[in-house]
Amino acid sequence: MIKIDIVNEVSRLADITKVKAEQAVDAVLDAMRLSMQRGERIELRGFGVFQVKPRKRGIGRNPRTGTEVRIPPGRTIRFKPGKDLQNLG
Repeated sequence: MIKIDIVNEVSRLADITKVKAEQAVDAVLDAMRLSMQRGERIELRGFGVFQVKPRKRGIGRNPRTGTEVRIPPGRTIRFKPGKDLQNLG
């Protein structure tokens, strides 16, 4: 599923125009993006949790040459699915 599929589904389920649905989807994604940039945790009950975690620096290997490459410290985003999402299967 890509963004346009989500927009179409929101438009259908909420019985609104695709333009309004796209604005709504963009607003939600922008709010989530800004929240994660601030390092905040996003919890959507029944869906899951998005959390920004620190990533340690380390040493990796270039698979082509085998030389060691330093990996700088940074932040990464982790997603933990909620119970309702885990029980889909």
